[in-house]
Amino acid sequence: MKQYDIGLDLGTTSIIIATQEQGVVFHQPSIGAVDTRSSTILAVGDKALRMVGRVPSYIDIIRPLRDGIIQDHRMTNELIVRFINEVCRSRIIKPRVSVCVPAAITGIEADAVVEAVMAAGARQVFLVDEPVAAALGAGLDIRKPMGCMVIDIGGGSTDIAVISMGGRVRAASLPVAGNAFDQCIAQYVQEKFNIAIGPLTAEALKKQVACCTRSEFEGVMEVRGHSWETNLPARRIIYTRDLYEPVQELAARIANAARNVLESTPPELAADVSSSGVLLTGGGSLLRGLDELIEEKLHIKAQVAESAEECVAIGTGCCFDFI
Repeated sequence: MKQYDIGLDLGTTSIIIATQEQGVVFHQPSIGAVDTRSSTILAVGDKALRMVGRVPSYIDIIRPLRDGIIQDHRMTNELIVRFINEVCRSRIIKPRVSVCVPAAITGIEADAVVEAVMAAGARQVFLVDEPVAAALGAGLDIRKPMGCMVIDIGGGSTDIAVISMGGRVRAASLPVAGNAFDQCIAQYVQEKFNIAIGPLTAEALKKQVACCTRSEFEGVMEVRGHSWETNLPARRIIYTRDLYEPVQELAARIANAARNVLESTPPELAADVSSSGVLLTGGGSLLRGLDELIEEKLHIKAQVAESAEECVAIGTGCCFDFI
């Protein structure tokens, strides 16, 4: 019956579904478009993402999840139903679903996640901490009495945890992650160059140009936006050095939070972490220079996991034996 066991990563930016046998089988943006005149859901996932910044006033673009927490129940249910049905086409046998949740989630918020997934047709729902799922997805054996530290940087939040024997020993969560970097870049470009850019352009700058440590890397990208000076379309060349200041400030907040967690970790586990290093997962961990900045702050080797963006989903999909 394992083919009906699926892992679900309900991310602020993306929803990813994985199974133990196949790995990631589904990956689409967690976004939907609604016609406010009739309350009709027009599109979800990739189709809705292509509408961002290009819709009339009566169409709302909704991201129903924020920091792993459900903000819009109707849209969340619609996304989960459509996406699970894409993966599990059987209407006879309902799947067991494990769902990753932020380390700092409350009981009420966790109940809302379970309710949404059950409404989508799951026969059982299990909740898994995101750092634990990330460690499993990276291939770590978390059942040993050996400490490991995971920093999972998603779209809406960063979860930091020291894990041993399958559980969190020390943990922290902060609302600084991929989306915060996008917003900070967009605001900085507007203030410095008087050009308003959209979220997709800001994300492209983050991926192609931004770097949070001063290095030999020098990226360049032409952006197009709306000039605040002329009220007309405008172009501007953006270099890595232009974005260092806002990106480094946010990255330092993540590094400082990780340091606080490590400072409160029991000595034996801290020694384990010092030996094994820090594992970075999540799409936000791919930000250029972030691993180097964390190494500098913690004085410990930091390494970005393979398939970092999908690590949590992979771990969530293969956690049923562990459960």
